[in-house]
Amino acid sequence: MSGILMRKLRIADCGLRIEYKKYFFVFLLAFSCCLSSFSQTVSQLTKAGDKKIEEGDYYAASLYYKDALKKDEENIDLNFKYAEACRMFNDLQGSTTGYRAVTKLDKANQYPIANFWLGEVLRSTCECKCEEAQKQFHRFQTKYRRKDYFYAKAQQEIEACAWVKDHLKKNDSIKIEHLGKEVNTPQSEFNAIHVFPDKIQYSSLRNISTDKKNEKYLVRLYNEPPNFELVYIPNGSNQELNIGNGAYSPDSKKFFFTQCEQKDKSTTRCDIYVTKYDNFKWSPAEKLNDHVNNASATNTQPSLGYDLSGNEILLFSSDREGGQGKMDIWMSKLNADGTYLQAVNAGNKINTQGNEITPFYDVNNRKLYFSSDWHYGYGGYDIFEAAGESTNWTEPKNLLQPINTPQNDLYYTKAIDDSRAYITSNRKGSYFIEAETCCNDIYAYGTGKKIEKRDTVFVVKADTPVVELRDTTPVVQIERPVTQTTFIDEKIKNVKQKLSVQLYFHNDEPGAKSMSDTTNLDYKQTYEAYSSLRYEYEREYAKTMKKEEQLKTEEEITNLFEDKIDKGYYDLVAFASELLALLQSGNKVEVTVKGYCSPLNFNQYNVKLGYRRVASLRNYFFHYRDGILLSYVAAGKLNIKNESFGEETASKNISDSREDKRNSVYNPAAALERRVEIISIEVK
Repeated sequence: MSGILMRKLRIADCGLRIEYKKYFFVFLLAFSCCLSSFSQTVSQLTKAGDKKIEEGDYYAASLYYKDALKKDEENIDLNFKYAEACRMFNDLQGSTTGYRAVTKLDKANQYPIANFWLGEVLRSTCECKCEEAQKQFHRFQTKYRRKDYFYAKAQQEIEACAWVKDHLKKNDSIKIEHLGKEVNTPQSEFNAIHVFPDKIQYSSLRNISTDKKNEKYLVRLYNEPPNFELVYIPNGSNQELNIGNGAYSPDSKKFFFTQCEQKDKSTTRCDIYVTKYDNFKWSPAEKLNDHVNNASATNTQPSLGYDLSGNEILLFSSDREGGQGKMDIWMSKLNADGTYLQAVNAGNKINTQGNEITPFYDVNNRKLYFSSDWHYGYGGYDIFEAAGESTNWTEPKNLLQPINTPQNDLYYTKAIDDSRAYITSNRKGSYFIEAETCCNDIYAYGTGKKIEKRDTVFVVKADTPVVELRDTTPVVQIERPVTQTTFIDEKIKNVKQKLSVQLYFHNDEPGAKSMSDTTNLDYKQTYEAYSSLRYEYEREYAKTMKKEEQLKTEEEITNLFEDKIDKGYYDLVAFASELLALLQSGNKVEVTVKGYCSPLNFNQYNVKLGYRRVASLRNYFFHYRDGILLSYVAAGKLNIKNESFGEETASKNISDSREDKRNSVYNPAAALERRVEIISIEVK
């Protein structure tokens, strides 16, 4: 029995490369069915699962771990192994179950990473899980103090969830079509290329062996029927390797593809090759020079375009040194002698700390399409577009729903005449074997546009895929621009919809027992410290209460932390993102902030405390995204007005007794008085 082991691991070539963290495709490995396990011990089952993990067979491993859990369901290590195995082949339901169990059982904080991965799989399950995912990412940050990729990714996901809430409306005019059994299988199909006559060529991972006892799974290039040549093997390619990720030059005289060598049981490394069409035949494939194919990295997913000077540009994905993060998009210009110049990084507008993959350059509209797991999206990989060339790009724009989903959406390409777009996705509705979202299929939709073809030449030969040669002159399609005024008004509307943002503080924080009116802490730090006191609040507020009343007090504290304290922080994250977008549009912005206190101290002290609270919010803005807002402050583009109130605005029903901390500190009514509010924003 065999299975597709698809996970959002690192895409190398042919959608295939394994890395332990969270990146993309793990390609299919043969595995044996788990034998009946009722007579086996937990230890035996666990060892069997561990062996399958070593072999890269995550589905079989998950079955062994699942059977072991039937005998020892509260084994935290076993739950974590089960969750990890399920995540590796994209079983969202199984990994959610496993990670939930770990976070519940992990009293000693052995697995803080479980909160991170639980947040990730919740994000990839449904937009409706975003709020819960935010909480998991925050809990991870409070447990995991290293300021590394995972910590930064958790913060990015918290912000992305805030973005999702504002982008849930689907474009009903776009109808996504699953290409059905003529193209898709329960295995994995990806990277559709439009070829004549209105059919596609694509890559797929399938069993290529005719020996039923010895299956052999490799990626190959396939043609959509009724093309008489179902499988296309480029001339001179190594048939022992994975061959896929095809791309034609805009004039269709060159065909680029990747070949991947298997480094070990779970890792592949890939290089880009080219074959050229001349005198009615394709030349033997040649490996591109080391300006493109870095020997210490994977080099994959080629796409061709032109710059404004008419030079041919090769775009591709690579994890070589010198990038912005993990997989980045790189570009290499074709030299006059037919060689490629040293590849350059597409820059930090496109590339991030995460993964940017599957580039496609639309020569007709001069737009780059790519997928990213870092830029704000619905979960997994989303597809983005950016106009420009070289390292000069507009800010990437999410293509939104229904093109993007909480699952992985990749390999955006267009038909030759611009009338149809193709995407690869493991969204619900794709064919699968083991898990609903395990495997990738190809989808398409009509763009509502069409470019008339000129001076078209056709190549129809028995030794080549049926490909239409396209006019090499890019046709620019003019779209009606959105006026700058309308654009800015929409941004102002978005940020004002976030008001008012209410942020809460523990008693006498920040800077307890101080008469200073400022602090070095930022609001995120004070929020994290406050959030960690939830159980202390439950305990102290329930003191002196009868048992039958304690359940009600616990509910009040839960509502305080989840509906007020947590919500306030997430609202701030969303507000900061919209504020940055407004400033990046060239606006001058003034934000008004007010600080409030409970009556538990004398008025002069409380006024100072209120200013410290406002200062922590100001510091949050200064630290936001590594200080990206500071340049706007220095240029006078961002002004933060503040005001502090003492006890005069606090409710007269709130206790001001230091001896009665249950009511003056831990009572939710008192807690709601200790806050900062962003009350208004003005654009000047």
